[in-house]
Amino acid sequence: MARLIDRDRAHVWHPATHFADLDRLPPIAVERARGCWLYDTEGRAILDAIASWWTCVHGHGHPAIVAAVREQVERLDHVMFAGFTHEPAVRLAEALVAAAPPGYERVFYADCGSAAVEVALKLSFQARQQRGEPNRRRFATLRNGYHGETLGALALCGASAYRDTFAPLLFSPIELPAPSFRHHEHADLASDLGSDAPETAAAIALLEAHAHELTAVVLEPLVQCAGRMTMTGAGFYRELARAAQRLGIHVIADEIAVGFGRTGHMFASTWSGVQPDLLCLSKGLAGILPLAAVLLRAGFDVDFRGAPTRSFLHSHTFTANPIACAAAIAGLELFRATDLLARLPGRIEAIAARRRAVAEACPAVVAHRQAGMIAALEVVPTSGSTAARDGRIGLLLREAALAQGVLLRPLHDTIYWFPPLVIDDDELDRLADATIAAIRAVL
Repeated sequence: MARLIDRDRAHVWHPATHFADLDRLPPIAVERARGCWLYDTEGRAILDAIASWWTCVHGHGHPAIVAAVREQVERLDHVMFAGFTHEPAVRLAEALVAAAPPGYERVFYADCGSAAVEVALKLSFQARQQRGEPNRRRFATLRNGYHGETLGALALCGASAYRDTFAPLLFSPIELPAPSFRHHEHADLASDLGSDAPETAAAIALLEAHAHELTAVVLEPLVQCAGRMTMTGAGFYRELARAAQRLGIHVIADEIAVGFGRTGHMFASTWSGVQPDLLCLSKGLAGILPLAAVLLRAGFDVDFRGAPTRSFLHSHTFTANPIACAAAIAGLELFRATDLLARLPGRIEAIAARRRAVAEACPAVVAHRQAGMIAALEVVPTSGSTAARDGRIGLLLREAALAQGVLLRPLHDTIYWFPPLVIDDDELDRLADATIAAIRAVL
């Protein structure tokens, strides 16, 4: 039988991958996973330092989540969610509303982060049409932001690499400037950092100038993750959200990556005391299965009541899949049962210590920062280095880290750590050592 990799090459198209790179760095055939580790078909262990694209909050294969999935699939695998309901969906909605800051009332389910953003955009827009504000049809977004790759979400992306090819298909949002704190420390989340930045004043001025036509502003709280882990300051988010709500503009918070403990709180918006009108969640929500949710503040559904024509006609085939909901319930229960949030400050400081050690050991690191369990190191190649000659810094660093048994996926010149929240000290030491080795080999 042909090797799995060869069969993959023959028929599979991988995301965010150049075909030529498959010769240089073929996909790794993963057979199983447990905790913070992936195991390939040859038995090699790879430390998953990015939680498989920021999803596995509790690590891979947690027994409690596996048991919940197994039990649920034997009872109810799926049922359409239009005209039906089931215990896992209702219980999860109750748990999400209870875990969120006060003021939320309903949950609308989707099946991925991009779809959650689409739901929020459409809810905001339709609410305006049905409340007699038809001119409020535009959206504001942040430069350097990222919200997914379906067309509505993609229109909001501030990075040209993602949107330029598809620009003729996209609506035009109002782009707001945002500050960037390259040396952000976790402690800064408890401050007003960014509140008095010139970008903050400029962004608020744009909201004021366009308030008559804006239905919502879409924001990634605190960290622009795909935007090279840019950290914008809790004060910036606070001031911008308050200004928007004062102007009657909906605040849509994209917490798809930064929710579920990533910043040290269950939800990142808590640091700024912001209550978004619509809160988008995914990734860490179910962790091992596709699931997304939009939390709606109390009263948002008023504009959809009345005649049947006022219904929100948006659906996904796998909306509120019972198995995914069961996994999410088990994950939320683990936060309580293990007192995970209370233990995070120790994990956050442990990451900070390794981040600083890597920066001290590697002159190529020109800036480094952290927000909760998210750490980033900006690097610059020295003249004559492998990266300087090749130009593919991120790919080279990923390849070098894999040679050390660690999965990193740098965003060009930014190495980031985004591990499961349960990563231990020995694993962090392995991560730091591999990062140092990769930087020295490439830069």
